[in-house]
Amino acid sequence: MKLQFKSPEQDSLSSIYTKRVHRPHVGGDWHFHKEFELIYFLKGQGMRIVGDHISNFQKGELVLVGQWLPHLWCNDEDNHEGVATDFIIIKFVRMFGDVDLFSMPELLHIKALLKEANQGILFSKKTRKSVHDDLLKLTTAESSEKLILLLSVLRTLVRSKDYQTLSGPNFTIPKEVAGENRLHKVINYISANYSQNIGLDDISKIAVMTPPAFCRFFKTRTNKTFSLFLNEVRVSNACRLLINGEAPIKQICYDVGFSSLTNFNRTFRNFKGITPSSYRDSYGNFRQHNLKEVS
Repeated sequence: MKLQFKSPEQDSLSSIYTKRVHRPHVGGDWHFHKEFELIYFLKGQGMRIVGDHISNFQKGELVLVGQWLPHLWCNDEDNHEGVATDFIIIKFVRMFGDVDLFSMPELLHIKALLKEANQGILFSKKTRKSVHDDLLKLTTAESSEKLILLLSVLRTLVRSKDYQTLSGPNFTIPKEVAGENRLHKVINYISANYSQNIGLDDISKIAVMTPPAFCRFFKTRTNKTFSLFLNEVRVSNACRLLINGEAPIKQICYDVGFSSLTNFNRTFRNFKGITPSSYRDSYGNFRQHNLKEVS
């Protein structure tokens, strides 16, 4: 999984890109772009990465991603549960031609929201239900109606007091660089090799740094230690396997890179507050039945 820069979506008739997507599999490229992005899942489940935040997503999720913030939504390509994805993507930029729309006095509250989106924002169920209809309309709207609907959605999001920022405040990416820098190489390596034994010496070599220098570098950039970040990746993937399949917990423990079941259970409980078996049980109904559609 390599970090990629995505060119702006092209739509000669609109400055706002909207699309509703139906597909069995989503993900595969961890990417960033200069547009802000609203993504709303009407159906689907899997893993979400926003900056240095890794967790699971499910149906009904609404997230606002800031400019240049790396992100990825991914479900299990080998999923046999029959759960396809249905989601809405809305991309927009601050500059409409030569005009910074959100610098208008009337829209400064939205500008503040967009600044917070630099960390990614996950909105509450109440908030996403309040914008559900407008998000659906945006996928078929034309001309000025699209702008009016977008401003309406953003105004509602601004008023929301119940939301969660995702990525740490220190996770950044050079705006002028479209390739990978040192941090991206490290995260790419962890994402591709989390199931293996990754020691501090190994990851320091990937970063071409001494272990002490790497520890300082990684903590400064992500606000997390390397071991904490690695365990987050492993636990997140364990959650995905627990939700999507029936593999024994002991097998999942080793599949995601833990060396002992005791360590796996302890680490999982530290992150999720429950044991892996309790976590699997809590998703038993979810694996058998789709969640109700957002009304």
